[in-house]
Amino acid sequence: MKICPKCNNKHKKPGNFCCRSCANSRTWNEEDKKKKSISVRKFYDENGHPGKGKLGWKHTDEQKKLKRQLSLKSWDKRGRKSVEHHRIKNVVGVSKYRARKYNAITDDSNLRLINEIYKNCPDGYEVDHIVALINGGLHHQDNLQYLPGLENKKKNKYDNYDKNLVIRWQDVIREKEYSGEAN
Repeated sequence: MKICPKCNNKHKKPGNFCCRSCANSRTWNEEDKKKKSISVRKFYDENGHPGKGKLGWKHTDEQKKLKRQLSLKSWDKRGRKSVEHHRIKNVVGVSKYRARKYNAITDDSNLRLINEIYKNCPDGYEVDHIVALINGGLHHQDNLQYLPGLENKKKNKYDNYDKNLVIRWQDVIREKEYSGEAN
């Protein structure tokens, strides 16, 4: 036999509450709140808090320092990722998602090259689809170019943008290869 914490009725149903209305009730009077907090405190005193580890055991300062050193060593082995790396990864993921949504990825799309195109995007520029995905354009390396951010937002689906501001991604990647920056 269980007692509902909301209405104090005895019940044999699974769960703590006797009915859905008690379970979904958002209004607890002060007496109910006090009763609930006392029962929760009693439970944690008997069983320990799940977020606080074992009862009566704490890390010493030496252990904390050692743990910090070991975790930094492991990050150095794996290589720490910069905030910029995570931003680019997010942009690439979003563009891939949009391309899948419009069925714009073809069999001959080179996704590794497209990732490189996004990684090598100059500051102040955005990767732009020459023919927009919404207009039937493909997520293909031949349909990509670099456009300044404001110009890309102005472009919209009517292609009214200044074509003199476009930078071809082929020029940027070739420039990086010749300067020795590419892997």
